[in-house]
Amino acid sequence: MNHTPARSGWEWVKQGFGMLKKQPAGLSTLFFGYMLLSTLLLVVPLAGQIAHYVLMPVFAIGFMTAAREIGAGKPVMPGLLVAGFRGPSLRKLCVLGVIHLLVFLAAGAIGVLLFADTEALRNATPAELQTNPQLLLDSGLVPTMATTALLYIPALLVISFAAPLVHWNGMGPGKALFYSFFAIKRAAGAFFMFAVSLFAITIVVLLLVRALFGFDTMGLALMRMLSEVLYGVAHCALYMAYVHIFPPAQAAADPFTKS
Repeated sequence: MNHTPARSGWEWVKQGFGMLKKQPAGLSTLFFGYMLLSTLLLVVPLAGQIAHYVLMPVFAIGFMTAAREIGAGKPVMPGLLVAGFRGPSLRKLCVLGVIHLLVFLAAGAIGVLLFADTEALRNATPAELQTNPQLLLDSGLVPTMATTALLYIPALLVISFAAPLVHWNGMGPGKALFYSFFAIKRAAGAFFMFAVSLFAITIVVLLLVRALFGFDTMGLALMRMLSEVLYGVAHCALYMAYVHIFPPAQAAADPFTKS
């Protein structure tokens, strides 16, 4: 595994945006294709929502494959979005997806149990929560969401980083999660910079959209679109982290034999 200084995290983020700059049309097609498929899944009660979380690692491979194609100087085609559905790794990627779903549910449950006033939330409408700061505080929604995010995001990073190890390195889900966890642990400074940079960029972008358009239909739609673009760029950046830490020449070897 290659040595990874903390500044590498910011470099990965810049490289992710650099890929969008190189092929904006191709990547945008992938991002909005994913947004459409996600919307269709989420419309289906329960089963579609479960599928959305289970298929997350599968679609992550689509974004990372697009990043690999850009790195090789090839055009990004719409069919790359379903690259994870092709080949023998699909079942293993779905196992990662099931783990992702369980982690999300566990993180949310812990946040609700610790902080949420379920009675207040049950009686409040989304509009009231958006326009009544006191109700938002009294309901405990803010600490609930913060706790859920603090538990969920690191696990999401480990699972997302395990996906290419399953797909390209041929690892099983358990082994991939093991290597992913310790790779991130050994490069903790870089991944911290990676996460903080993406979080800061996302917050700034969404606040600007809110300041310009508010929470009306257009503002919310634009937030959703930009969130999907940033989500895709994050996976392109994560691919750069993957090839930095696990270079292709080491694919057949133990990734931790080099330090």
